[in-house]
Amino acid sequence: MRVNGIARYIADMLVQKTVELSQGRNAGCFGFINEQGIVDKMTPIVPGGLNGLPVRKLLDNVTAMEGKSLIEGLEMLPPNAVLVTTRPGKTGLITDVSGVDFFDIPIIAIGVKNQEMAGIGIIYPQGEYFDLATQSEEVDLKILAARTVDEEKEVLRDSTELSLKYLQLSSGLETIDWPEAEPVCRVSEEKQFSLPKPGVNSISGEFAEQLVAKSIEVGQGREVAAIGIVDEKGYITQKGGIVVGGIGYVPSRMLASSCIDISGKSLRKIYAGMIPPNGVIVHTHPGGTGVMHIGDANAGPGSWGRPIVAIGHDSEGVIRGATVIQAVREVYDLADEDEDLGLKFFEAATPEEESEIRNRKFGVAQEYTNLCIPIEIRGQL
Repeated sequence: MRVNGIARYIADMLVQKTVELSQGRNAGCFGFINEQGIVDKMTPIVPGGLNGLPVRKLLDNVTAMEGKSLIEGLEMLPPNAVLVTTRPGKTGLITDVSGVDFFDIPIIAIGVKNQEMAGIGIIYPQGEYFDLATQSEEVDLKILAARTVDEEKEVLRDSTELSLKYLQLSSGLETIDWPEAEPVCRVSEEKQFSLPKPGVNSISGEFAEQLVAKSIEVGQGREVAAIGIVDEKGYITQKGGIVVGGIGYVPSRMLASSCIDISGKSLRKIYAGMIPPNGVIVHTHPGGTGVMHIGDANAGPGSWGRPIVAIGHDSEGVIRGATVIQAVREVYDLADEDEDLGLKFFEAATPEEESEIRNRKFGVAQEYTNLCIPIEIRGQL
């Protein structure tokens, strides 16, 4: 849906909240487009925390997020939804596609400078923008793969040219005088979307060894990954090819490309409707034993509602172990608490209070690691 403007009261309230929060913190909400193309209603405003806008809290104003992954929350957004967010210290220019790729709805950015509005920009979901996101992932990985100074210069040149394309992504948006309305909440409770929560207890030895062999081949501590399929007995076999990621991560789009055609598709569409419902993310941990952390949990069940498996191995390619973080309620409870702590940080009035919050954030990270369960590698040579 095209947006012809945003109600002035919505923009003003977001700017006011951002000024009130100060400290470089942003604020955001979901807005809703009426028949005239005006964003005239919104959900309650959510303040930004340590890591920007808490996405689970945003989505909780649309649907109850207890026990849900982000992708399950995203699929509950009504078709006339937009994301509205402020950008402290910036104008409304949008120079990235990560938000529109993830949410797959229009993104409106309100710049805030000198305690007042500094422009409004909007970007729409488009296939070419999703492909730009793929190119960005590829460029980042090519920098790691460059073997000479000249190769790295060439990749960096490509990166600069890609950055210039991002300057043309957004267009301006006007504010419109419109009657103020009360915030709306839980607008999609009649709609339901959920992914199965399959248990994982074992993985094909051949699959694990192929991943480790590729990991050793690319070296430099780079992780590799593929999508697997878990059957009714909790056994994982390989679904697609193996993709090479970076040091400590595998980009979500590249990962999905291992088993489906992602051209022109948003992350939301890919993980909600194209990756098989019983899909599992399987990746390597070079130099580790397979024990995972908060980042793995967020990249697997937290975001995409799928279990994530890590295969740990040494520099010689010997497998040290395999673990899984399942798509279980505890993952989502910890994610909710982590967002809460990111907001409470700014409420701390004394060093002791801040220390307590920071210590608990470390505690949450430890509890994610405690969710790692060893699994059997069947048929390992």
